[in-house]
Amino acid sequence: MDGADRPSRFDPEPPGAGVGRLTIIAQDPAVMVDGRILRAVVTIPPDRLEPGPRGPRFWVVDYDSTARRVVAPAPDPWLDAIAACADDGLAADPRVRAQNVYVVAARTLETFEKALGRRLNWGFAGHQLYLVPSAFAEANAFYDPDSCAVMFGYFQPAEPAGAATVFTSLSHDIVAHETTHAILDGLRRRFEEPSLPDQAAFHEALADIVALLSVFSIRETVLALVPGDPDTGLADESKVTAGELGRTALLGLAEQFGAAVRVHGGDALRRSVNLAANPALLSAPAYQEPHARGEILVAAVGNALLEIWTRRLVDVHAAGTPLHRTRVADEGVKTAGNVLTMCIRAIDYLPPVDLSFDDFATALLAADEEVVPDDRHDYRGTLEKAFRRYGIREARPQHVATFGRRDAPTYRSIHEEELRIRRDEVFRLLWQNATLLGIPTDYYLSVETVTPCARVAPDGFVVREVVATYIQMLDGTAAELRALAARLGGELVIPAGVSDATRLELLGGGTVIFDEFGRLRYHQPKPLLDWGRQSRRLDYLVRNGMRDTHGGVGYSQGMPLGQRFAVMHAQEPDTGETW
Repeated sequence: MDGADRPSRFDPEPPGAGVGRLTIIAQDPAVMVDGRILRAVVTIPPDRLEPGPRGPRFWVVDYDSTARRVVAPAPDPWLDAIAACADDGLAADPRVRAQNVYVVAARTLETFEKALGRRLNWGFAGHQLYLVPSAFAEANAFYDPDSCAVMFGYFQPAEPAGAATVFTSLSHDIVAHETTHAILDGLRRRFEEPSLPDQAAFHEALADIVALLSVFSIRETVLALVPGDPDTGLADESKVTAGELGRTALLGLAEQFGAAVRVHGGDALRRSVNLAANPALLSAPAYQEPHARGEILVAAVGNALLEIWTRRLVDVHAAGTPLHRTRVADEGVKTAGNVLTMCIRAIDYLPPVDLSFDDFATALLAADEEVVPDDRHDYRGTLEKAFRRYGIREARPQHVATFGRRDAPTYRSIHEEELRIRRDEVFRLLWQNATLLGIPTDYYLSVETVTPCARVAPDGFVVREVVATYIQMLDGTAAELRALAARLGGELVIPAGVSDATRLELLGGGTVIFDEFGRLRYHQPKPLLDWGRQSRRLDYLVRNGMRDTHGGVGYSQGMPLGQRFAVMHAQEPDTGETW
């Protein structure tokens, strides 16, 4: 064919000196400044993109299962559709939805990888997570590992009449929240298995924390929402307090969605930071559902953030001088970035099963101390106090002695380089130190993951670690496991209504951290033979009807994993809320 018949050349590289910059809707279409939807130009990894957009980790597929319609992608993925579109056309333009989900998802993954010091894998067999910006006509959005995808719904609000269609794919908070579910599923695959209530709630809490705090990484967005006079640049000091800042759009989640699904309209879908501190909340019946329970952890982190932010402003603001909005924004960006990094780094120090909020508090403090021993701004102290006000009490960190003690680990026949990459070598080390670490070797034991990472400390030095997780399991009838506990001097309490013949699965395991020399530094266990925890887990699963299709307890909930994520985000009839 001649030159006139050839398709135009497609250049997949980002324009400019290898820098990827595109516009996003800063929070969602309900957040407006000076009568215009708030947007922000952000940087994303300068990957080679194909139409979709489609990159090495994400692939936008615009298929509407309700209308049974596929929207062809724009031919140039680096053409900034959001920047070129007027406010009244944003929701109607499929290129806008495709660009928004891709850019926010890519930034969310990049945030995790920077904090953890390594590339991350998905929780499914594949390299690309599908993003479906108009997946179905429903007020919901969810991560579906069975389809290797995040599905974003759309819906028509009941009130007011004639209101514009709400697309969840246009909400920064919702996209970041669902992408976090996918990332955490890859980091801790077993956090979606049946367990005590904190584990499912943590999935929701971390997703909310990432969604809220990642907004702070966009300085222009924070500046636009800081109370004050844009003309003079001065902040309204009466509103630059923890209480007042907590009421801004910065600390609300999914404003447009929240207003649309509430019968009488209203505020953001969740504003956890306004949840009053009370240690009794964790025991209250109203806070056993994952979203509601997750709000407790979000509230603790959010209030600690506000306390540190406002304290830093006091430290830098000389008495009698005006406080500028730019300084307020800069301190907010810095504080939120540090708190978000602390929360993400804590994941590596979490046990692989039966997670509790106490475990998260322990992991956050221990992981941060390794990288930032000089806590001059008291981040750890402030977070620890905030956790305690909500009834979250960190356990004693399980540091492992390495020098000068008779009970130090043994490293006979252990090869340092092999520890960084091979599960068999980690298993050998655990086997040789099983008594010291409290690991019963009479039962199933398997090392599941071995992951090297490099974290950059504030002084510029790199802290290198290896994170490994192991799992233990016990399987048997209720009668067999109860008898085993009795033989070992313990008691496994079988819930009422569970017959002796019912099959049960008990889980244990732990996380071990090695330093750059291959020495054990940290161990966070969930002992298999902790009969008290196992009894509480069984009781919680039975009371909430969590059995598999054969009536067994502790195996699964009898539905595909993707369906469980969808149900978790489905409409709750008593609250009038979705997602």
